[in-house]
Amino acid sequence: LIKEFIDKKKEGVPLDHILNSTKFYENDFYVDSRVLIPRPETEILVDYVNNHFSSSMKVLDAGTGSGCIGISIALKNPSFQVYGSDCSEDAINVALINKNNLNVDNFSLVHADWLSSFKKESFDLIVTNPPYIADQDPHLENLKHEPNKALVAKDNGLGDIRLIVEQSTKALKRGGILILEHGYQQQEEVENIFKTNNFSDILNLKDFQELPRTTLATLE
Repeated sequence: LIKEFIDKKKEGVPLDHILNSTKFYENDFYVDSRVLIPRPETEILVDYVNNHFSSSMKVLDAGTGSGCIGISIALKNPSFQVYGSDCSEDAINVALINKNNLNVDNFSLVHADWLSSFKKESFDLIVTNPPYIADQDPHLENLKHEPNKALVAKDNGLGDIRLIVEQSTKALKRGGILILEHGYQQQEEVENIFKTNNFSDILNLKDFQELPRTTLATLE
């Protein structure tokens, strides 16, 4: 076991994947190579939801991966109906492990490609940490043990963000809110995407390094 651990570390396999465990928000989550390891910056998104919404809501965590965002919101807000969607069946299976391990009754999983399979005006709130890295980004060399599909997007990293914002104009109720994480250099482009899709009251949240990391807006 020790030799196997050392060999994996030499190969650059992340410690969280070797241990099949990562800490996110207030809980331990199961992770493996099928899903992205959640980053501390993503806790800012969860924290904002938990501190600014209290009434019963229907929430979607789009591209749920390990389920860490949706589950962390569901655990803190038992009156919420939270759904986690992902196009990857592997990711859905990992999220199911976490749902069962943490006994989350108000979190349901849906095998879906972003928001394409949901009816009009299904949700009060949509949250997402989509792929937003450009395919030639040098940072990818250090992320080769994590699923490329969860990291890389077309159109210089903005392809999935643009698609989610467009689809959310149907999946969100009027006055509903979309919150998404993005690269710190993408703030201006993300705001423009929101504006061209009839979103207003745009607010940006900074990460722990005071860099713009998360943007939210209300559907008019």
